[in-house]
Order: sequence, then C-alpha cells, then structure tokens
Amino acid sequence: MAGIEAPQLPLSSENYCIVKVAVPVPLRRVFDYLLPENYPITPQPGMRVQIPFGRTTKIGIIDEVESLDHSDLDTQLEKLKPITQILDDSPLITESLISLYRWMGQYYHAPFGEIWQTLLPTALLKGKPAKLSRSSRWTITDIGRESLESGKLAKSAVKQKLILEQLIKNPTGIAHDKIKDFDIPYSSLKNLAGKKWVSRDYITDNDKNIASQVNLPSDIQLNDEQLSAIETVSQHLDRYTAFLLFGVTASGKTEVYLRLIQQVIEQQRQALVLVPEIGLTPQTLRRFEQRFNVSVVTLHSGMSEQQRLQSWLKAKNGEAKIIIGTRSALFAPLKNPGIIIIDEEHDLSFRQQQGFRYSARDVAMVRANLEKIPVLLGSASPSLESLSNVSKGKIKQIELTQKAQNTASLKYRVIDLKNQPMNQGLSADLIKSIKQHLQQKGQVLLFLNRRGYAPVLLCHQCGWSSSCQRCDTHYTYHHQNDYLQCHHCGSSRKAPHQCPQCQCDQMVPVGLGTERLTESIKHLFPDAKTARIDRDTTRRKSAMQDFVSSVKAGEIDILVGTQMLAKGHHFPDVTLVALIDMDGALYSADFRAPEYAAQLITQVSGRAGRADKPGEVLIQTHHAEHSMLHQIIHSGYGEFANSALNERVEAELPPHTFLAMFQAESPQMAHVKYFLADVKQILDRYSNLKVELLGPAPAVYVKKAGKFRYQLFLQTSSRNQLHQLLELTLGDIEKLKSASRVRWRVEIDPVGDS
Repeated sequence: MAGIEAPQLPLSSENYCIVKVAVPVPLRRVFDYLLPENYPITPQPGMRVQIPFGRTTKIGIIDEVESLDHSDLDTQLEKLKPITQILDDSPLITESLISLYRWMGQYYHAPFGEIWQTLLPTALLKGKPAKLSRSSRWTITDIGRESLESGKLAKSAVKQKLILEQLIKNPTGIAHDKIKDFDIPYSSLKNLAGKKWVSRDYITDNDKNIASQVNLPSDIQLNDEQLSAIETVSQHLDRYTAFLLFGVTASGKTEVYLRLIQQVIEQQRQALVLVPEIGLTPQTLRRFEQRFNVSVVTLHSGMSEQQRLQSWLKAKNGEAKIIIGTRSALFAPLKNPGIIIIDEEHDLSFRQQQGFRYSARDVAMVRANLEKIPVLLGSASPSLESLSNVSKGKIKQIELTQKAQNTASLKYRVIDLKNQPMNQGLSADLIKSIKQHLQQKGQVLLFLNRRGYAPVLLCHQCGWSSSCQRCDTHYTYHHQNDYLQCHHCGSSRKAPHQCPQCQCDQMVPVGLGTERLTESIKHLFPDAKTARIDRDTTRRKSAMQDFVSSVKAGEIDILVGTQMLAKGHHFPDVTLVALIDMDGALYSADFRAPEYAAQLITQVSGRAGRADKPGEVLIQTHHAEHSMLHQIIHSGYGEFANSALNERVEAELPPHTFLAMFQAESPQMAHVKYFLADVKQILDRYSNLKVELLGPAPAVYVKKAGKFRYQLFLQTSSRNQLHQLLELTLGDIEKLKSASRVRWRVEIDPVGDS
C-alpha cells in the first residue's frame, strides 16, 4: 500500500487528521500537515512521508498524529498543506527507538529533523524503499578449481589466484556483500565469471554458514577475573544495568565480550558492539565471524548507502545477530536486543562533532534502559564521566587487573629533552633503544600525533610562513606530493618554491610530522623495513587492514603512526613503543588535556609487551617532572583518575558540574558578537536559576573555513536548572533578528573545539 497518493477531500475537521512531521531542516519544531482519515495506511510515528515544503518536495518523518475533534479548527485548515503520500506500511523503527528520539530531542535541544537524519540510513532519507535485496554468493567452479590446481594461471594473474584461493578456503561461498571484507574487487569476479571459473547464485532462507570464515571454537583459558566479570554481567542479561569493565591493556576484555555475546545469541537475541574507529571494524568482524556461526553485519561511514541500508534492515528483521559498527550503529533497530557493548568507551570518536551532536556512550546507556538490557562499557583508561558515575552508583565497575595471558613485564622510561642534542626529533637515548630492540628481533612503534612532513613551511630569509587565510592557522607541509594543506578546513595548494614575499628560494620546513619522522628513520635505519600509518597512507579502503596484517606477519620492523595505532590493535612482536613528543598533549587550554594525555599514554603503551617478549615504553618530553607522567608510570591510570576527579571537584568543572555551549559563526565577526550578546541578555532574564554564564569569548580556533567563531558557556551544578533555562529561552533566541545573520547551535556537554 506504500506510495499511495492522498486523495483530495473538502476541508473539514470531520474527514482529516493533522500529522506532525519532522523535516530535515535546522529548526526546533515539527510541521503540521493534513491527511484524510480514510487514507489506506494508518499514519504512525516513525513512518516516512512525502510532503510539499516551500517550493520543494521533501521526505519527512511522522512525529505525531492528532485527530481534529473541534469544528472551530476548520478555519485553520486552509493554512495547512496535505501530505502527498506515505512511503511506508509500518514504522521504520521500534517503539523504544522512538522513545529514544524523543529523549534526545528533549536532552540535546536539537532540531527534530537533524535527529532523524542520525537515526535513519541516508538511503531511506532519500526515499529509497526499506526493502532487503536478494542475497547472493560467489563460489569457485570445477573449471576454476582445475585451472588453479593445474597451474594454467599466468604468473601476472596474482589477484585472480588469490581470489580463487579465498573461494577454496570458503567452500560454502562468499556472500556478495562481504567481498570487500576479503579485499575482492567486483570487477575481478566479473572477469573470472566470464571465464566460468567462478559463479554467482542467490541464497535461499535454507542456506547456512555462508560468507564467513571457518567457525572456530575458543580454546582460550580464562583467568578468575574474566570468569567473575562474565558471571557478574550474565546475572543481569534480563534487565538494564550499566557496567564499566576497567581492564588493563591485554587483560582480555574482548574475550569477555565474546563469551557474553555467546550467551545472548543462545537466548535468540542480538548484540550491538560499538568500536571507535572504522579501522578496527574489519579485525573485530573477523574475530567475531571466527567465533559465531551467525549473521554478523557492520555499520559505518565507509560503506556505501546501499550496503548500510542492507545491514540496517538485517538488524531490523532480526537476521543479523551481531551488529558491529562505529558511533552511528548505536541507532540500528534491533528486533530482539540482548546487550550493548562499547569498546574503548573513553574515546572521543564516540562524540558526534558535526550536525546533531551527541555522546554515543551516554545515549547508549539511555537506549539500554529503554530496551531493558545491560550495557557494558570497556576501557583501560575510562573517561572521568564514567568513573564519576561509578562513584554515584549509576554504573557498576568490574576490574581486570591481570594480563589475560602470561605476558612479559612492561618498563617505562621518561627521556628529558632539555639541553639534549636532537636528530630530527629523536634523542640519542631513543635512537640507541631502537637499535637494541631491532637487534633483538623486536618491532618498534613510534607514536607522533601529527601527520604531514612539517607543521610549518617558512622562508629562511624573511620569515614568511605558509598560513591558511580561511583559518588563520599554518598550512601543514606534505613533502611527498609537495603540497600544503590546512588540517582544519581541508583546503590545499601546491607548495611554493620561492617566498611570495621576498622571492627567496630557501623554503624551510619547520617542525616534525609523521612523514618527516619516517624519512629520518629510513635514513638512520636503512636496513629496517619502515611503514607509516596515518590518515594520508590509509585512504585506500583496505590499507589499514593490510598494514595490520603486515605488522603481525613480521614484514615491518618500525611502525610510525598517529592515534590510529593507539586503539585496540594487538601487535605481539612490538617490544618498544616511543611517544616522540608529549609536550603538546601535556599543556593545552582545554581543562581535559591531562585526562586525554593520560589516556593516550595508557593506550599507546598498551601496544608493547603483549606477548612473551619484555616491553619498553619511552616518553620524550621537556617536562619530565610533570605529575601526571609520574602517576601513570608509578601508580597507573586509576590513581591518576582519582586525583583528576578530586581536582575537578575543587575547580567546579565537569563531571562535577554541567555545561552547555552556544557557538555562533559568521564571515563577519561583529554579527557573531551581536548575536551572542543578545543571547546572553535573554539568558540573564532568568537570574533566579543558578546557571553561570561564561563569555562570549573566541573559540580556540577563532577563524575556521572563513568564518569567525565565538562561544558562550552555561555552567551549573544542577542539570535540571540548565535544561529549564534552555527550555525557557530557546524559543526567544530563535526569533532574534541577529540569529538570521549567523549560523549557531546549542551543544550539551560540549567536548573540545570543533
């Protein structure tokens, strides 16, 4: 019945109902439309509708349906437009997700249309049908098997040989929607199909065990702490409880997840697993597919619109038993939800920084409560917010203090850089340690959270430096392709070979990035195999997966990389980890800088000494006496966190208090200042509420992408009063004349500058 156009009837409250529709526009309201009461499909919240909106046609989502019982409303009907058609036979999401949508609108004070844009796959927002495609699989034919075994393949046909070998390893076939997980191009399969070496057939409901790795039982022996953790969570699988699994690196948190998911699947329920980075998804997927003979799907931004829609629909109809994804996978509709797991819960990737801004960790706890299922947060360096919730009794803490296996010890050493001679960012102590570990057949990981060749390119004669005029920050110099790029707005240009100011041809790169560090390492250690892992080298779809495989296979001796290497990777042969420059992380305008630095050290250090080889961690800094460094090294992250929480209480900072932020941006600085001054004046009307106003003040990066940005913070010890103030004032703020001259937003629990 979906897609039936609404018939036109005489306007009367007796034969029409009002449908409130959320439209994907940045307005905190829904829009009223008319629908005949005899329409063949009963309108319900969560169904898509096609509507006239201004001079265009849009896809909206039904928010609420109201009957017209009073004849005095007839005079208002002339102002309302009718819905063109309803696109769905039933709501796209469950009642619990609709309740979550309403909670998010209330808590984050966000435009309803923006929330729906987060909840639904892009394909559905464009009007595509919510329909599963027919599943198909690829198998090797007898001709293909014979060609491979007889050696008929040309020596240059390396890719074809690898594909045929993969198909032999998976005798039941590889599902078409999984071929990218096996790094198999569709074009290559088409060529092989033309030779009749492979075939594609459609999967029926009776087909089993398709498109997965071989299903392997676990022979891992659990320690007492792991068994206790599993037992504790298992007792709460029938109700909402929030758990924090605080486990040191290599303590076996993932194995705890797997055992709990096994119990959930045995109960015919589904598990939702969130990871912070797309780069972790393939390895997580593989590990889960090796353990479970059920449908496992992924949801992340690296997938095509159609792939995401198909995974989303499989979660909705219950076909997918395990859903693995990044932040947005939290909103996958689950037919039989059983548990939500968030790995590396402290990671800032779980905070949405564009469009509708929310914390996936916080929203996951609310969703688990609505679904009446447990939520498990895991980390070796938990956020102070989660630890604060533990102290308040909102979260139950489970600790894993032991390594899961008999791993070697880990030794820390701080290298004080003051007055030391440096070789391209490397101290003599570090160079000596790298040599020693390479001689002992250990792998080395060098961490530098700054990609590119150098942060600045300047003129040796007059001092001119390359700056992005749109952001008032320096361009980063990328030597390999000889270009400059702004890492804030993304603009780029070819690097000048002469100074634009004095025409001097001595352009000097200043500072250190991963590209330059890699160059230096290759010069110092020419016999070592060196690889660089950052956003520039992992643009290709399977690049990160290939790097990880190469490291584990022992094909790389020295690994240079950014934060992409700090999260969840298991490199058993890495024996030395060095943090090249900690100074920037130790001192920052953000009051959370010590917390982030401590998490970074803990996570990066956890890549060393994960097997039977002793691990060493070297930290280069000009501030060797910093208290946080000593706490992490000698007492561990837990001791640091307790101290940091006490400091936050004394300074009256989150999580002890609560924050909201108004941010405005405009090409004209005056417009931004006028608007925030008007906002502050409105907020000041409610001085009876105990909310302190801080600002307006420039953002950390005051100019970004050609727009000036200022902020006004609201701080209070009462969360209720904060939301009460926003509810009382947002309507008036939206009506401000100055609001039309700027782009503005209100953000709850803001984190950093974006």
